[in-house]
Amino acid sequence: MPKEGKPKLHCKKVVHPNSRKATKLARQAHRDEKLQRKKTERNYLLQIKVGEKFRWFFENIDHAKAEYSYSEVCELIERYLHRFDEELQQINEQNSIKGRQGRAHASREDTLTNVIERERELFNTCGIELPDLTSAKVLAQFGDWNCDVASLQLIKMRKFNSSTLEKKQQRYDDETDEKLKDGNITT
Repeated sequence: MPKEGKPKLHCKKVVHPNSRKATKLARQAHRDEKLQRKKTERNYLLQIKVGEKFRWFFENIDHAKAEYSYSEVCELIERYLHRFDEELQQINEQNSIKGRQGRAHASREDTLTNVIERERELFNTCGIELPDLTSAKVLAQFGDWNCDVASLQLIKMRKFNSSTLEKKQQRYDDETDEKLKDGNITT
């Protein structure tokens, strides 16, 4: 009958610090760390940008309204796109003062113009994603929002672009005119 041996402990072998395997493991660990850092930075910046946009709309909507018409949504988006006009005007006034050389606050001015151009192009092409302000239910949910970016997933979003808003407003105006002619609506 064979004799029972000592139970073998399965432990990892120690890797020599100067070996190829050690450099490979270090390289993998460094890469994983770098990817995780980039991911958290990207998520953080995205949350800041998205949160800032939705916070602006949250602060600038009329919470007493039941719902917005398409023209009111378009006006609200235009106000959003012109939110930096005052700051740009101040920068231009500072740059117009005689006796100063160069452009003061050039990097801030360039950043603001790039943001405005990018958002304007987004509005004119594929659309700006916002809560559906034309729906009373969604507007009530957005009015109760606690400015937490994580809770935005619960609110129904919709993309608004300039051409679609103009078409829908025209259709809405035509329907209203027809109802006025029929006598269904009184003004």
